[in-house]
Amino acid sequence: MTMRSGGLASSRVARWAAASIVCVCAAIAVDTRTAWTHPLHTTLTEIALDSADGTMRLTIRAFADDFSAVVAKHAGRPRPADYNVPAPDIASYVASTVFVEDPNGNHAPLAWIGLRRTGDLMWITMRVPSVRSLRGVKLSSTLLLEHFDDQVNIVQTTYDGHRHSMLFTAGDGRRLKPIP
Repeated sequence: MTMRSGGLASSRVARWAAASIVCVCAAIAVDTRTAWTHPLHTTLTEIALDSADGTMRLTIRAFADDFSAVVAKHAGRPRPADYNVPAPDIASYVASTVFVEDPNGNHAPLAWIGLRRTGDLMWITMRVPSVRSLRGVKLSSTLLLEHFDDQVNIVQTTYDGHRHSMLFTAGDGRRLKPIP
């Protein structure tokens, strides 16, 4: 008799454990995007003069999930399940969050070059046709700042044989910083 009651209690525990595991797995499967987040919210923008045409080139690296969600929201579209957003939406978002001022103090518009994706990263390339030297250029990067309080945008430039880095955070707002 003791063996049967022990077996019955053991099977109840096993069923409860199995049901608990199924519930946890179901909850994770329902919303996997919420279940995992980046420990840091960053973008990296590399700026250089393009050797092909001498214009300023920006290459922006961003996490595909965060970036595509913000781009879709900016464009008034639903968040894409596969993180693919149309190139015109990306170009519009980048143009509204990355500001370049030429040495004369004029706004220098960005032009789309392309996009490539490697794993969970997007690489967006833009150029600034009116800028042919980085001397005296100022810029601001507010990429993703409207979505993540802890967002940090790193901008690296290669200029006169030296590499310089700048950081942009929510505290900077849209303040333009000179390229060192």
